[in-house]
Amino acid sequence: MLIDMHVHTEFSEGFETKLADVATACRGRGIEAALLAECDVVPQQSEIEAATKEHDFIFFVGVDIDASDGRVIAIPEDPTDERFVKMEWRTDDGETSVAEVLDLMNDIGGVVVACHPYLDDGGPFLGDRVYKIRGLAGIEVECGVRKRLPNDLALEAASGMKLPTIAGSDTGPEGQRLGSFATAFASEVKTQAELVNALRAGTCWAVKIEPAKEGEPRNQRSRGRGGRGR
Repeated sequence: MLIDMHVHTEFSEGFETKLADVATACRGRGIEAALLAECDVVPQQSEIEAATKEHDFIFFVGVDIDASDGRVIAIPEDPTDERFVKMEWRTDDGETSVAEVLDLMNDIGGVVVACHPYLDDGGPFLGDRVYKIRGLAGIEVECGVRKRLPNDLALEAASGMKLPTIAGSDTGPEGQRLGSFATAFASEVKTQAELVNALRAGTCWAVKIEPAKEGEPRNQRSRGRGGRGR
């Protein structure tokens, strides 16, 4: 099962993509679900559930957190957990660390994924500090921002730390990157709890989605594998 593990929509500031657009673009590339990793915001769960039903497409919920020492994606087992909805990892001084995010997610039964740790996009990024972090459920090694060196360094870190490789489109402001990368899971993942358990088990790996060439049957299109899970 393929899941785009890094999607931003109009819930995030600076993005215009609607949930319907995500479902259409992903389904066209054989992707069956998407993790809404919105930027420091948690969407209303009732709206997400309604969209899942309306579009016959699974939306999972996480948060893309711009911590003081790098970016991570927090994924709860229960997206309605009050501590998650209130984003209690935030501190009064705005200096939330990755360690603080990990502590809270461990308390509520969630997991944390390092978000393109070597990509310098103008904000803090983990870089080699990722090697010192304990408790990550995976490392994003491919995303729609296609810069080869940061992705290669992330893959090397995931391999050295024996962590699952994660991939997602990182969407783009107008959804232009949707369908470019996804994470393959060894079994079906239908619920938020199943997603968290699969990440804990490490039964997933990053893939690049190649569009079918003209005249080529869709089921023969290339899917490059971006590394192995544990």
